[in-house]
Amino acid sequence: MTPGQFSRIHALVAEIADLSGTFKGSSEQFMVDSSPFLKKSEELAALVQSPEEHATSLILRTMETAVIRTLLSLNVIQTIPSTGSISLQDLALATKTQASLLERLLRVVTRTDFIIRENGGYRHTHTSLAYNGLLGALFAPCYDEGIRALIRLPEYLAVKDKEEAKSAMHSPFTWNEGHDGKATFEILSTMPERMEGVHTLAMNVQHLRPYAGVFDYAKIACEDSERIVFVDVGGGSGHVIKEILQAFPQIRPEQCVLEDRAETLELARTTGLLPSGVQLLEHDYLARQPISNAKAYHLRAVAYNLGDIELVQLLKQIVPVMGPDSKVLIAENILFADNGTAFSTVSDMIMLCIGGKERTERNFCEVLDEAGLVIDGVHRASGLEYGIVEASLKI
Repeated sequence: MTPGQFSRIHALVAEIADLSGTFKGSSEQFMVDSSPFLKKSEELAALVQSPEEHATSLILRTMETAVIRTLLSLNVIQTIPSTGSISLQDLALATKTQASLLERLLRVVTRTDFIIRENGGYRHTHTSLAYNGLLGALFAPCYDEGIRALIRLPEYLAVKDKEEAKSAMHSPFTWNEGHDGKATFEILSTMPERMEGVHTLAMNVQHLRPYAGVFDYAKIACEDSERIVFVDVGGGSGHVIKEILQAFPQIRPEQCVLEDRAETLELARTTGLLPSGVQLLEHDYLARQPISNAKAYHLRAVAYNLGDIELVQLLKQIVPVMGPDSKVLIAENILFADNGTAFSTVSDMIMLCIGGKERTERNFCEVLDEAGLVIDGVHRASGLEYGIVEASLKI
């Protein structure tokens, strides 16, 4: 270790000591970056760790990740009582799992104090107990739809062309599931529990992708009652339109169109979420856009599901029907050029596995340019990587 490294270690120790005096706990929101106190602690650990220790810890953490997912699927974490402990034999009986197998799996997580073993029994820590609720429901889809395929990425790239997946139907996920050629959500639709996990995950990261407060939709308001103002392409059950109409009353419901698959639109009808007057239109976003001359074509959480080729294809379905003052509004994470946040990093790796992509501003510029569009502005949410890319036709 160099003198410079020793100096940095001493400086970090002092910084951590100062931060400890003001530390009031870390965030309890999912996918939020570590607190400054924890970040400095992680930096210190990385600095004092040898390369060999790093490799060892990485292997162990990877195994712990798989074991925790297994314990959730075996209902082990859910069976350990919230207070007190349970014996191995009772745990095996309650979960109908071989005791010797459980003992081996639990040895991995008791080593890291994720679960505590004492007096022949197993008890929760505050961390493992949290996995017995919402946290476990969020952890599972990240593992199932991302980590499982990502672990096999070296194999996938060895038999593919060592490039990003060109389609959501030909991706590490579809390959790993043994259904290459089928769309990701077509595969997941046959797995209700996993599909439910994806929906739960999506709903619990909305604090990182706010519906409103990022873009001034008053700019697209139009007094011409016959003109469509807002087309929400792949808009789900209509949360975006609902929020925009509440925040910008100058836009009327009759000037808004919600486009999505038939089953999704049926859900929008039954929830009663949308104000009366909003038009619902069944539409495949990779087919020609049926609404001409709208003021804005809006895509939220659509672009990141698609690779560059498919996103260009989607945009090229919109460009021919745009008017001179029409806008394309892409609401997505807009990655910083340097290190990403925890959320965008995890999201991008999951998207890589299912054939999608999180993008930097430069990436968006390249895709939009190929489709015949130019960026007019990038509107970022305060303190987040999330934002709205505003684009119009090339002159």
